[in-house]
Amino acid sequence: MGTSLKRTTIFLTEDQLEKLRQLAFIRRTSMSSLIRDAAMEVIEDEEDIREGLRALADSSGTVSWKEYRNKRKA
Repeated sequence: MGTSLKRTTIFLTEDQLEKLRQLAFIRRTSMSSLIRDAAMEVIEDEEDIREGLRALADSSGTVSWKEYRNKRKA
């Protein structure tokens, strides 16, 4: 990562912490790296949702179902 990291605190259950520790060991990485990756996925998912909703709201270049059906009948 080219940016500086900031320290934060999160609260996990004992079970979550143990599973995260085991996964980090299996993947040969740190727990903090796994958490950063998971956070990035959530952020990217939210961005994709917002972009998709904007695209759905843009009706330029589209026809209504009624217009389409009338064109198909003609």
